[in-house]
Amino acid sequence: MTNLKFITQFLDELGYCLSVGQAPSQGLVYALDNDIVIKLPLQYIIPDDLDDDAIFYINHGVRGFVAMERELAVYDAAANRRHPNIAQRLKVDSSDCLFLERLQPLEQTWVNADEMIRHRWVRELLDGTTCLEELGFTQGDIAVRNLAVDSSNHLKLFDFGSATTQHHYDYAADVKRDHSGLATCLHYILTGVDPFANVYSAQEVRQIETQLLEGRGTVGASAEILTDVIQAGWTGQAASTKFSEVKERVEAIIGVAGPEIASKTTEEHYRRLESRCAEWLKRATLDQRWMNPDDYCAACRAKGYEAEMDIWR
Repeated sequence: MTNLKFITQFLDELGYCLSVGQAPSQGLVYALDNDIVIKLPLQYIIPDDLDDDAIFYINHGVRGFVAMERELAVYDAAANRRHPNIAQRLKVDSSDCLFLERLQPLEQTWVNADEMIRHRWVRELLDGTTCLEELGFTQGDIAVRNLAVDSSNHLKLFDFGSATTQHHYDYAADVKRDHSGLATCLHYILTGVDPFANVYSAQEVRQIETQLLEGRGTVGASAEILTDVIQAGWTGQAASTKFSEVKERVEAIIGVAGPEIASKTTEEHYRRLESRCAEWLKRATLDQRWMNPDDYCAACRAKGYEAEMDIWR
């Protein structure tokens, strides 16, 4: 497959790229420093010869615009409250990229957690998921790779580029997928086992999804206390259940939150990070080739390809 060159809004060196995949469909994430990441869409240079390979990449770029729309919608809805289990957006005067606090992936820190911490993470995962539900969203991609912890070892959800609202035509299907993803995350937190780990092909993913849906998923010993909850998510039985109800059910089993270690990340800390982001933006050099989404789609049409954002919304 031919690789197309891509650009972002900025000409500057953006630091270490945290994104994975051949053609990221939800933009790119760069670590600006140890505390801040920037998430932004990418834009593929439109060639004169639009073959199938070129269209593949262009579609990924267009999907990235929609993913940014969705993620911004979640953070706009949550603008009046910082939830302790949602990755924090750093408020900066920029409407086409996101500055976020930098977190440590859960997979990198899980091994150091004891049972008490893991049970706390379970409660925090459910708190974050319930918060999204209260805001009128489902994440659309609840997965182990989208969980992380902050400097106080509190769990947070991130990556809302697949989020849908209760009014979206695919909301019910996304909720069902998220219940399955939630079950997988609960299982991972308690056992360290992700059924989808080391899976690299779509065929393998479908095979595992079928096994789980048919009730053939194996629950590890450390997660047996939540077997019914996990199996209900995997098999689709929980598809019409509110996430707040799952939260109540789990808390009835493992207990509600007790006295917790307070987070070190204060409002003052976030304000300092926001000031650093604003300073970075002042120094940044914009790439004049960058087009807004409508202009980019129009440029594709001028080259003979009907690029449309609505089909990805």
